[in-house]
Amino acid sequence: MVILKHYAWLLAVSVFAIWSSTQIRFWSESIQEVVVFLPYIAVALGVFIALWLNRIQPVLILLSLGCFNAVLFYSSFSAFGMEFTADTLFPILIVLLPLNILLWILLPEKGVFNKRLNMLVAVIFAIQAGVIYWLVVDSPEEWMYVLTTPIIKDSNLVLLSFSAGLMFLLTLFFIALKMNQSSFKILYHAVFIVLVLMLYGINQGFNPSLLAWFSTFSAIVLTLSMIFEAHHIAYTDELTGILGRRALMEYFLGLGKKYVVAMVDIDHFKQFNDTYGHDAGDDVLRRVAQVLERVKSGRAFRYGGEEFTLVFVNKTITEVMPELEYIRRKVESSMIEFRTGERSIKTHITISIGVAQADQDFKVVKDVLKLADQGLYEAKQAGRNTIVIREYKPDKVKVNYYKGAKSDDKSSRISG
Repeated sequence: MVILKHYAWLLAVSVFAIWSSTQIRFWSESIQEVVVFLPYIAVALGVFIALWLNRIQPVLILLSLGCFNAVLFYSSFSAFGMEFTADTLFPILIVLLPLNILLWILLPEKGVFNKRLNMLVAVIFAIQAGVIYWLVVDSPEEWMYVLTTPIIKDSNLVLLSFSAGLMFLLTLFFIALKMNQSSFKILYHAVFIVLVLMLYGINQGFNPSLLAWFSTFSAIVLTLSMIFEAHHIAYTDELTGILGRRALMEYFLGLGKKYVVAMVDIDHFKQFNDTYGHDAGDDVLRRVAQVLERVKSGRAFRYGGEEFTLVFVNKTITEVMPELEYIRRKVESSMIEFRTGERSIKTHITISIGVAQADQDFKVVKDVLKLADQGLYEAKQAGRNTIVIREYKPDKVKVNYYKGAKSDDKSSRISG
């Protein structure tokens, strides 16, 4: 849900960029002159955040956008005794932009202070400067013809050159493959959006204000992607992929007065870890997290270690008990198979659950968590593989037990 929310923001920014670009031609000349400088502000902000997060790929992509606009804005200048104009530079730059983005995505993410990587980047930029000079000064006419020939001649809809279109499509295809291979790498999705935005803008022809507008929003999309990815890393448990304890504590801040908390603990997990190793233990944690994440009416969090938390908003214990019992049975009946050395191990695991409900008279989060945790402790004491409900009343605490098969004899549940 959180990841989808991030993507929704990126798409919303992109849609706004495309919609608002149709209004630029109606803006006054003074405003359009200001628009030309916006990419540098957006790029500078994005580079600052990328440097803070020690991310070299976003830095290079943002710098490529900044250089693209800087060269176009100052497209009439003299160097080495030659005149460089927009007519000669624009066809070259619209090929180099997607090529650069592809190169930076191919580079391994090793941070901004890797000397070898920085030297390689400097060499790539130097080579490109040499290629631009050669294409403008010494290249055969056929080369410039290839760079400027449109995909469709005499078309008002497609103004893009064949070479630029091919480079954009190749880069889009590669980024799409990376998106499919990565479980969560929002930068790839952001780069895909950037390519689409820049492709749309470039296809309108040489228009500095329009290109600056799309470059600005491209930089914004990249910056947001870094913020969203940092948020995801901070609030998501890396091992299991579900939300972590920090997210749980913030989630409680926005809850009302009616909710149910279930504390879930994997039975005999320490012995399991000591016997079969941390890799097998990690696999068990992931399996249990997958089961908990499928709960429809609640939200799953990893509380810490082998302990998880389920929160059901605007629910009563009576309403959530069928789901909790389903979870207990689902975990109990699931077969886990893994290898340790040459042995193939098959085993079942069980979970214990402590449940408490917040209401008008019992609404302090730490008290509800404590009551649910006490229920979890009693579930362990009762033989494990058990659900214990602790209901708070002004005069007493009511305890109900829902027991499965006893889970104390762990060795009897393992075969190899």
